[in-house]
Amino acid sequence: MKQTGLVLEGGGMRGTYTAGVLDYFLDMNLHFPFVAGASAGASNGSSYVARQRGRNYNVLVGYGDHPEYISYLRALRKKELFGMDFIFDKLPNELVPFDFEAFENRQTHFSVATTDLMTGDAVHYHDFPDRNSLMTIMRASCSIPLIAPSITYEGKTLMDGGIAAPVPIDQSIQYGNEKHVVVLTRNEGYTKGRMKGGWLIQRKFRQHPAFVKTMLNRHVAYNGLTEKLWQLEKEGRAFIIRPETPLSVSRIERNRKKLHELYMQGYEEMKYREKALEDFLKS
Repeated sequence: MKQTGLVLEGGGMRGTYTAGVLDYFLDMNLHFPFVAGASAGASNGSSYVARQRGRNYNVLVGYGDHPEYISYLRALRKKELFGMDFIFDKLPNELVPFDFEAFENRQTHFSVATTDLMTGDAVHYHDFPDRNSLMTIMRASCSIPLIAPSITYEGKTLMDGGIAAPVPIDQSIQYGNEKHVVVLTRNEGYTKGRMKGGWLIQRKFRQHPAFVKTMLNRHVAYNGLTEKLWQLEKEGRAFIIRPETPLSVSRIERNRKKLHELYMQGYEEMKYREKALEDFLKS
């Protein structure tokens, strides 16, 4: 098998689809030497790298409707829709423990994408000196503008990795991987449109023009990535796993039944494509 990287798209609660795919990988005893993720993709990827089957399900489905996970009242009061302290402190340390020891002893090169508020560029992190640094970087990667605060780490002010690197395929290529398994949370044929409420982004981040430019051009960059992935797939260098139909689940979904069904969709669709993936990896 040629060296292969695993690349995980974000998408908030749509990442429950990815959780199903990754649990099927663990059932296959399939592990990659390189994993890169942005936003929810990074969060899901960390549990996969720590080989904690079912943890992503317990977090996303088990606690997705918890009032501390998503709260519109908190969003109005504190401009924070997702409870970041709950997600990156209480859940990993108390309610659904993250296996920090297994993560620290990983054999996988793990890369987390963030976006620099000052430059609008992607910043990728590969080193996590301690548990706090890992959770801080993960939090930054999931900090969506307008509904979560920016995060300061090592002198940089960071936000959602899905802004500048929604599908961090370039990291896998630069690492030297010859093949790439890519898990998307959008169906084939999906095209991102120009963002709504651009005026609000311009107003909120008027002191960060480079970041605003990246935000307003996200649809162009994302659709360009889609073309790049299609070309890699055509060349036999990428194996893309994506929902077979458009998802009814939004990035802020709270309905536990819908989230469970989305997890099962990811699991079953990967199960159906297991032979095709094995052939890809062997070729």
